[in-house]
Amino acid sequence: MLLKHLHNRDNLVMRLLALLLASLLTSLVVAAEVEEPHRNERDYIIEVLIFSQKPGQGSTELPGRPHSYLPVEEPALRIGPSPAWTQLSKVLGPSYQPQEVLLVREAAALERNKDYRLLFHEAWRMRLVAEANSLPLLVEGGDYFDGMPELQGKLKLSVARYLHLETDLYLNTFEPLPEAAEGSVEEILQSGRSNPLARKLNDLPVSVEALEADALRHGSSLIAGRYQVKDSAGMHQRRRMRSGDLHFIDSPYLGLLIKIERAADEDDLTR
Repeated sequence: MLLKHLHNRDNLVMRLLALLLASLLTSLVVAAEVEEPHRNERDYIIEVLIFSQKPGQGSTELPGRPHSYLPVEEPALRIGPSPAWTQLSKVLGPSYQPQEVLLVREAAALERNKDYRLLFHEAWRMRLVAEANSLPLLVEGGDYFDGMPELQGKLKLSVARYLHLETDLYLNTFEPLPEAAEGSVEEILQSGRSNPLARKLNDLPVSVEALEADALRHGSSLIAGRYQVKDSAGMHQRRRMRSGDLHFIDSPYLGLLIKIERAADEDDLTR
């Protein structure tokens, strides 16, 4: 009886060990499959135009509360001239390669139409990866009020079976700070909390720094005076796309055109 009991116990232990081993092997296979890059992960040429627009007839959506971005602590890429994001993001991810813009007719058509204002137009080459590994792309544009841009936000691009885009963009409108005073920003800030303008400047979401015109993208201007964000209209969308097609993404106050194409292999470029 004792021998039979020991034999049964040994069989149970062996079965448990076999199940544990099978589970471990399954986990390793699944982990290997998750970590293996998708066949579509490669370099792409991306071109993006972002523009403001007047809401369509009958639209009742109003801009939301003033939005402010917190400092970005994780790696990210600043696409094009980005003086405002430079103040908020010190950690950069892998570099990208600027490319010549090709959607010039589309950009010209937007600039000719009084209902639109082109705020951002950039083309670049970068490697697109799975969503879990993709980095935020920091963009900004338009005119600058006290160092704050009209357009500011993030794009996220990833690839699997399809290309995927996520937008987190805001179009800011500004109003002058009340009780504007003479003197530099530093002098006003040092005047203490008794100064209403000093309180406003201390509460601004983005640190106020003097900008030079050559730090801005072509077409952007520095607007003189003390300003605060009055309201912000957002664009928060996710879109699945195919490479080679021109895609249009719409919101009441913002529009976006994007085209993504597979880049030629580096070996092909050197032949």
